[in-house]
Amino acid sequence: MGSITTIVVPDAAATPVNHTFSPVKVNGDSAVMLEKSSTSSLGYWPLTLQQRSPVAGQTEKVYRTKINLAIPVVYTEVINGVNRPSLGYTMRANIEFVIPADATLQNRKDLRKIAVGIINDAQTVAMVEQQENLY
Repeated sequence: MGSITTIVVPDAAATPVNHTFSPVKVNGDSAVMLEKSSTSSLGYWPLTLQQRSPVAGQTEKVYRTKINLAIPVVYTEVINGVNRPSLGYTMRANIEFVIPADATLQNRKDLRKIAVGIINDAQTVAMVEQQENLY
């Protein structure tokens, strides 16, 4: 994996807020990044990026690119008059690209661009944001 740099992305708030994911650990083919705007580490957002090259000896030569994001939601709990953060729940998104070694650059560009388009399509947005069952 090449050098890992900070990733900054806006959220979906009416007035978008940028969220900065900073590298905290790079280990071989994986990188862990954290968005640390929460006042508690319970609320840090981990982002894992992983790139695996084809494995020697396997008949199918593919690159596997994985992107895993978790967004924990933290609330304040009062116990015996003391405020403490508590984890309410965690939302997750896992994306995996499986790309044959002989795919062209244009093939790879098309795969990424079309995947982004599907994520941004009105039906997908309704399924994720409104939890609509489309079938």
